[in-house]
Amino acid sequence: MEHERPWLWVDWFLFGLRLCWLGSGLAYYGVRPEALGTLAYPLFLIIAFICCFIPVLFWRPGYRNRTMYLAVELLVTGSCYLYMSIGLHLNRATVFILIPVLMAGYLLNKRNAVWTIPVFIVLLPLGNYFTAADMTTFLMQYIDIGIFFGFGFAFNFIITSQSKTEALLAENLQQYELIQKQNQALEQYARQIEQLTLLEERNRLARDLHDTIGHHFTSVIVGLDAAAYLVDIHPEKAKKRIETLAQVARGGLDEIRRSIHQIAPDEDEPFLQQLEKLAQTFSQHTGTEVRIHTEGSAYDITQAGQLTLVRCLQEALTNAKRHGDATVVDVALSYQPDAFSMRLVNNGHTPELLQHGFGLNAMRQRLEALNGSLETVSTKEAGFVLTCTLPRRKEGIA
Repeated sequence: MEHERPWLWVDWFLFGLRLCWLGSGLAYYGVRPEALGTLAYPLFLIIAFICCFIPVLFWRPGYRNRTMYLAVELLVTGSCYLYMSIGLHLNRATVFILIPVLMAGYLLNKRNAVWTIPVFIVLLPLGNYFTAADMTTFLMQYIDIGIFFGFGFAFNFIITSQSKTEALLAENLQQYELIQKQNQALEQYARQIEQLTLLEERNRLARDLHDTIGHHFTSVIVGLDAAAYLVDIHPEKAKKRIETLAQVARGGLDEIRRSIHQIAPDEDEPFLQQLEKLAQTFSQHTGTEVRIHTEGSAYDITQAGQLTLVRCLQEALTNAKRHGDATVVDVALSYQPDAFSMRLVNNGHTPELLQHGFGLNAMRQRLEALNGSLETVSTKEAGFVLTCTLPRRKEGIA
């Protein structure tokens, strides 16, 4: 059942054609009542009127009910046709059902095709068998019926194809609008990702510069304090110390440049050698004893993991000297089956309330970015203990 479907030009055309066709029949027999007989004429007018207007109740502008219309058309028009053909013996009664056959083709669908085709095309025209002049005339009526049904089906096919095309265009338009919305969402997401990436990169550079500058300048400051003390006592030692500190400052500048260009320090140098070199340089220029020892069987650590641990060691040594004034730092590198840990213990001053500043927060962020962790413990008995842990993966650490 179809309600309130907008009529197309084909609907209006067939609607007008049907009224004109039936109206012309009424006019033809209306001016020639003798063709029907005195008694049959009033009955014919009543039946013809019913055939014209009763089916319109189920097929009119703004409303369509295919099944009910065809059923009513078959009932009233078919009855009128049989009455004219069998009861009145009119030879041209077939003309009266051509428009209903046309409408049957136009309103054909899968549900009503089972009964409309055999009834309208085959069974209904059999009523003319008794009035046809001969068999040839009887069979020729099927040609007219087939032509009218074919035209109706052709209109049906055109409208159905047009409706499918319009539905497809509407669906494509909806898909296009959806794609546009998704594209806008993706662009917005991409901008957010870009902003987050820039923010993350800025934080990474800030951590790198903080770790590098803090480490080297702590060495330089402590060394300059010692050189200032030696200027009056041992000028030559002070001069050598200043020259050495100049080299440290140059190294720090190179380190800053490498950080800016996102180049890890000494990438081609073995990891353990990087740590030992860092500890040796720091010990040499600050007078802090740094002792490194390893535990377990060594395995590969990724470049990202190595860089993170190097930065953590730099920051830890810097904090040990700057904030704790430590003289001894023990570094334990533990190669565990499921994780690698770097544990630093120094004998410096232990604060009563440990607060994580920029350096420790940067260390934590570096480690957490690789699914690692940072633990800090400060006690008077053990001193300040800092542990950096990175999980071990199949291909290495982090």
